[in-house]
Amino acid sequence: MKKIFFLLLIAICGAGIYGLFFLSNRSSGETSDKYREFSFISEGEDIEKTEFKRNEGMYFLSLDYIKEYLDEDAYYDENEKTVVLVNDAGTKRIKIDSTKYDLNGQEMELRQPATEKDGKIFLPIEAFIYDYPVSLRFVNDKNLLLLDFENIEYAKGISTGNGLNMREEDSIKSPIVSILKDEEEVYVYGEIGDFYKVRQINGYMGYIQKDLLEVNFPENRFEIEKNEKKEAMKPLNLTWDYTYGVQSDESVENIKNIPGLDVICPTWFSISDTEGSVTDRGNYSYVRAYENLGIDVWGYLDNSFDSEITHEVLGSSSKRAKVINKTFNLVKKYNLSGINVDFEQINIEDRDLITQFVRELAGVFKTEKLIVSVDVTPQISGNVENEPYDRKKLSEICDYVMVMAYDQHWASSEKAGSVAEYTWVEGNINNLFRSIPKEKFILCVPFYSRLWEESGDSLSSSAISMGRVREIINSKGLTPAWDDEIKQNYVEYSENGKKYKMWIENSSSVEWKAKLINKYNLRGIASWQKGFETSDVWNIISDILKDNIHNQ
Repeated sequence: MKKIFFLLLIAICGAGIYGLFFLSNRSSGETSDKYREFSFISEGEDIEKTEFKRNEGMYFLSLDYIKEYLDEDAYYDENEKTVVLVNDAGTKRIKIDSTKYDLNGQEMELRQPATEKDGKIFLPIEAFIYDYPVSLRFVNDKNLLLLDFENIEYAKGISTGNGLNMREEDSIKSPIVSILKDEEEVYVYGEIGDFYKVRQINGYMGYIQKDLLEVNFPENRFEIEKNEKKEAMKPLNLTWDYTYGVQSDESVENIKNIPGLDVICPTWFSISDTEGSVTDRGNYSYVRAYENLGIDVWGYLDNSFDSEITHEVLGSSSKRAKVINKTFNLVKKYNLSGINVDFEQINIEDRDLITQFVRELAGVFKTEKLIVSVDVTPQISGNVENEPYDRKKLSEICDYVMVMAYDQHWASSEKAGSVAEYTWVEGNINNLFRSIPKEKFILCVPFYSRLWEESGDSLSSSAISMGRVREIINSKGLTPAWDDEIKQNYVEYSENGKKYKMWIENSSSVEWKAKLINKYNLRGIASWQKGFETSDVWNIISDILKDNIHNQ
């Protein structure tokens, strides 16, 4: 009996020891609530919620965060309640509680002011983020703000199975932050014992066991690799010269210098039919005349703004080659510095064909170190897949992407309105930063207004030049009213039972739009079209761009 009792006691003790061992090593299935609320991850670090905030769609970062992670020389003048930042954009002075700030002596505007609360200063990201080599993005479905440096090579890992647990801490007992899919890519920021510290590319941060991850380390394992500084350069100033026929010698004789202009782009070449024929309206004397003035000349190729021509030509490899080779030969013939591709009125289903055409064209043109640029419209759809341009891929291919920030209200609009309100233009700039890097982003502004005619239920409009706008105002004794929100003058008048309205593009409205080049450190400005401007516009644009020469 004693023997049986003894054996039973041993069995019970053994089971207890086994159970204790099993429980102590069992992994946790608990789900973490760490990222339940709005969060900010900067590279591989969770940032305290006291260091960032969100207000009416604008994100703010604290000055303390900026000094620690972005710019240790960021300075705060407590007496003047002004933050001073000195970087490649120049010198910025940002006053607390003001929607205006100073950039190299130029007054700029913010949509929301810098603020101070309980001794902590917050700056809206639009005031500084574009001056540093970082990518800041909001992941909507995770309510998560992410920041990565663009000049750092991060180690990356690939998960080796489906349903792998990423944990809050470096322990299998720690709650689960996220479950990785098979072959999901993550950034790797370090290692602790049997775990790697990781972050999903567009998601959360946590720890994963080393044997569940295949890691590709950069040469300097977890170390930063800085890019070399880029050569300092003034923003580009380009204008299109609309030419509907062969450039005449008479027009060449009238060529004069345009203050501050870097590039002129005459609209000489068009794909004219579904076989890929290319119309040539060029004139070599025109190129020589502008070259003698120190102004580069780029070629221009459009699709005749015909969706059928676009579909038929771009859908054929041989026709694409025909157009590319013909255009290349014309660019060489006239000794042009590059090419600007302007395909409009296109179908969404031809989006990838356009990208492929530009990719092929760039492959040819870059062998001769010719500049390649492409024109795109502002993004209209919330889903980029429903847009006619793949702006991200085009920006990877081209030297420059020209954003045509006009036709907010176009000829056939159902409602009268501005061609390009300042707020609309600025909104489109911000909307496209995910697709187009600022160093390739050229903002295109209009030199024309629309004269709207309302008669009963009928609405029509015509595009008119700045000079014609002045004539109408003077002849009818009108007094334009400035709208400070959209940064434009507005006039209206009645005549012969009809009502006329104009949202005016002139030197004042162009000046405000040109300031956006400096505010966001864009690569330059372009204008449509030469001949529609008044002469004062050129000096205004030139003076603004001169203030933004990067001190690198």
